[in-house]
Amino acid sequence: MGSEGNSTAVECRQLTKVFQRLLEGRAKAVYALRDVSLTVRQGQIVGLIGPNGAGKSTLLNLIAGLILPSEGAVTVCGHPARSIAARRGLGYMPEHPVFPGLYTARAILRYHGALLGYSAAVIAQRTDKSIEQLQMQEFIDRPASDFSQGMKQRLALAVALLNDPQLLLLDEPSNGLDPVGIIQLRDLLKRLRDFGAAIVISSHRLGELEKMTCDYLFMHRGRIVSFADTIAAGQAGKLHVELVSGGRQIADKLSPPDCVLEVSDTELVVGINDPDKVPDLVSELVQGGARIRSVLLQREDIEQVFLRLCKEGT
Repeated sequence: MGSEGNSTAVECRQLTKVFQRLLEGRAKAVYALRDVSLTVRQGQIVGLIGPNGAGKSTLLNLIAGLILPSEGAVTVCGHPARSIAARRGLGYMPEHPVFPGLYTARAILRYHGALLGYSAAVIAQRTDKSIEQLQMQEFIDRPASDFSQGMKQRLALAVALLNDPQLLLLDEPSNGLDPVGIIQLRDLLKRLRDFGAAIVISSHRLGELEKMTCDYLFMHRGRIVSFADTIAAGQAGKLHVELVSGGRQIADKLSPPDCVLEVSDTELVVGINDPDKVPDLVSELVQGGARIRSVLLQREDIEQVFLRLCKEGT
């Protein structure tokens, strides 16, 4: 995925992750990931989507170096995952961030800055930057025990951004955010991308992902189906053709005939894989005797692609 001119931020090669689970008194191997390979490049936002249990969080945890693969390998910015060099360039935001309740947001940022080895001056500078970026002024000096879910999300993102990461991994980052917070998050991530960061987002908010990227990885049952290998969101769709009459006879002349999804005397709905083919199709209809009142291309959005691929994968 991504342009060839950009350097690689993440490369996963034939990743498999097996967990041992006790089922009915017996240890059983449960595959969370099976033979997953992917590449994410600098300056790219990638949406990681799939149903619950598809393996999205497991994949992020492997890239972050929080767990080890059963098979395969991961490199982050050219370094093996879990290495110090890889972690220097990595920011990670878990789905359910937890903070010590007695600490304020400012103290938590100072603590994580110290773990990164920064001086007090650098920590103060980066904390001030986070406060402004993420609109944390109202709760920066309040204890974490008072935080709403949205406040925790902002703080978790601030922690992930402390080291100006080259790769940012976000697991459901908009959980608990209000509409204004979601817009601010979207704008921030776009700015980070424009400065060259690679961002991988696991999210069920497909409409939000669609506003940030057209690069997606669809996961189903521990495997990845790349839209580039199937059909890209925004390219597939349905062509609604309103006719004066004779729809059924005209549909019989179309090639291939199985592209016709719906037909009546006054309307055809035709499946389209490439929008550039629309003029040729309209020309074919006219040559076949169609008297056309109107033509409307209804493109398939990311939610529709997601639902369709879920059905195809069952």
